[in-house]
Amino acid sequence: MSTQSPRYFHHLNYSLGNEDSTVEWAILPEHGGRVLSVAGCGSRVLPLVARQPSHVVCADVSTSQLRVTELRVEAARALEHADYLRFFGYPPDVGTQEVRRRLFDRIALSDDTRAYWLDVFDDQAWESILYDGRWERTFRKLSRVNGVLTRERGRSLFDARTVEEHAAYLRDRFPRKAWLLTLLLLGNPIVFNLMLYKGDFPRKNVQGTPFQFYRRAFDKLFAQGPSRENFFLQIVFFGALRFAQGNPIECRPDVYERIRQALPNVSIEYRLGDILEVAHADGEAFDFVSLSDVPSYFAPPREQTYLQDLRPALSPGARVVLRYYLRRPERTVRTGYRDITASFAEPIANEKVGVYDIEVLAHDGASASER
Repeated sequence: MSTQSPRYFHHLNYSLGNEDSTVEWAILPEHGGRVLSVAGCGSRVLPLVARQPSHVVCADVSTSQLRVTELRVEAARALEHADYLRFFGYPPDVGTQEVRRRLFDRIALSDDTRAYWLDVFDDQAWESILYDGRWERTFRKLSRVNGVLTRERGRSLFDARTVEEHAAYLRDRFPRKAWLLTLLLLGNPIVFNLMLYKGDFPRKNVQGTPFQFYRRAFDKLFAQGPSRENFFLQIVFFGALRFAQGNPIECRPDVYERIRQALPNVSIEYRLGDILEVAHADGEAFDFVSLSDVPSYFAPPREQTYLQDLRPALSPGARVVLRYYLRRPERTVRTGYRDITASFAEPIANEKVGVYDIEVLAHDGASASER
C-alpha cells in the first residue's frame, strides 16, 4: 500500500492468515532467485522459503505484521515440527502456556521483536496468538452467529472424512436454509466494514450482489471435499482450527521440513513500507512478487499505474501473483506483462479460501540493471 494506506492495514490484522498460500508455493519455481512478498503474518512467506530462493524481502505497512512474520520464520528455524505446532497452537496438540513460554526462549529474535512479543505474551498469560489478528477475531465472532443459526447440524459436516461422506451429508443433512441465512446476514459489506475494515472495505466492482458472491465462493469450497481439510471453513464454523488435516501448508510435515532445510541458505529481510516503494529500494531485480490482494485497495491513479511502477524492479520472466477481493483495479496498464494464469489452473481451483480472483503475470521487459 502507499504511505497513505488505509487505517485497517496499520494494526495486527492477521495472525493465522486469510489466504491459502499453496497457490504461491505452486507458482514459485525451485531456487526462484529474489522474492518480494507482502509479509502478512508470515504464513505466506514460509512456503516461499521452502522453494529455496536466494533472497526474500518481506514488506508491510504494519510493524505488527512484520513482527509476527519474523516470529514465524525464526520459530521455524528453531523448532521441530511438533513444537512449532504447539507454540502457535495448531492442532492436534495446541500446547500449554508453560510449553509456549519455554519454546519462546529457544527462538532467536531481534531485540525489538522479542520485546514486542514478550509484552504480548505476558499480557495474555502465554495463550496462543493464532487468533489475535483483527481478521481472526472477527471470524471468531461471526462463527458464533453461524453456530446459532446452523447449530450442530452445521458443525457435523466436519465429521465427514471422505469425499463421498461429505457429499452425502451436504445433500441430505446440511442445514442449507440456515446456512444461506447466515450468508445473507454476515456476507454484508456493512457488517465487515463495522467489524473488520473500519471503513476501508474494498469498493466492490465484481458482478452480482455480495450474497451471490459469497454463496458462489462457499459452494466452491464445499465442492472441494471434506470440510475438515479446509482451515477457512473451520474458522467459519468453529472460530478456530479443530482438525489438523486443515492446517495451512507451512504446517504440513513435508513442507515444514523443506522450510527448515532451506532457511540456512535464504537471506530474509523485513521492510516497513509500501511494497512498490520497497521493490525499488535496493536497485536489484526481483524474480517473483506476491502482492496479495493489495491492488484491490488501490484508487486512481495508482490502480492504473501500479504494474508499470513495478516493472523496473522485475527481472525478465519474473512472476507476479495478484489476488483480487471483490474488486479488480480498473483500466490497469499491462504493457510488458503476459497473463500465465492458465498454467496454474489446478492450484488456483483448489485454493481453500474461495473469495479471491487470482491472476499470475509474467514480466516480458528488461531487468532493472538493463535500464
